[in-house]
Amino acid sequence: MSDRRTATVLAGLLVLTGAACSGGPGTADGGAPAAGATGSRSAGPAPGGSGTTAAAATPNGVETLDARTIVDRSVAALRQARSVRITGQGSSDGQAVTFDLSTDIDGNCAGTMGLSGQGTFRLVKQGTRLWVKPDPVFWRSHGGPGAEQLIGDKYLKTTTDNTDFAEMGTVCDIDTLAGSLADASGDLARGPAATVDGAPAVTVAGSGPKGDSVLSVATRGEPYPLRLEHTGGSDTGKVQLKEFGTPVPTATPAPDETVDLDQLDGGTDGGTDGGTDSGSPAPTDPDTLSL
Repeated sequence: MSDRRTATVLAGLLVLTGAACSGGPGTADGGAPAAGATGSRSAGPAPGGSGTTAAAATPNGVETLDARTIVDRSVAALRQARSVRITGQGSSDGQAVTFDLSTDIDGNCAGTMGLSGQGTFRLVKQGTRLWVKPDPVFWRSHGGPGAEQLIGDKYLKTTTDNTDFAEMGTVCDIDTLAGSLADASGDLARGPAATVDGAPAVTVAGSGPKGDSVLSVATRGEPYPLRLEHTGGSDTGKVQLKEFGTPVPTATPAPDETVDLDQLDGGTDGGTDGGTDSGSPAPTDPDTLSL
């Protein structure tokens, strides 16, 4: 397999995982820490708070509001947090996907993604700069011996200016996630109380042409969106949001740990210095995360 073909397969997996993330997959609990992530922040305290547990935090009263207002309050809280860890697993167009990403409102992220039977990979994104490190299962599935020998146990380095990886702008952007929640349409109804990872929550149920969703919003401390469950349609599963306000790790792979993909491709997709932001993230279909 050529290096170009390897890049195309990787990009396809990234885009598929991003679609699944937008569609509402994920596990309610669990998942390994994102790359370089430290500590944990409960759902209750505001970003930068003293670490009060969610159960002991002050009630925020969202459980008394109408469904639309609950969603709007959760979107505002997510944007104010500016960073979050998102874990999940589910199915997108019949493909099982998993992910565990720390991401922020500036489009930075770090963590892992995987596609059932086709391997997993670590991901680091800072600004427009992007590093992806596939595991041996991926190379056995797609790369072939030539690519595995060439790249080995290193990161592929590129940027989101590379057209094959441009969609990573939506995978690693809180504002895209918040905007998709804000665009919730159709029939919304406040549901029963719930508990997400020990935090009390209120649920909002919605239905649309692409399936049914249930959003759980914290009722103590900040009204953060804690979990989204999606059923029906081509994308199903659950996403859990946690560690609000915890900065995305800033460490990036060292030069001796990377192979510059754009140089291998002849530099046709732009440089890799990441000095200039490529602009706003590509839009994603808000219906894939609508309630």
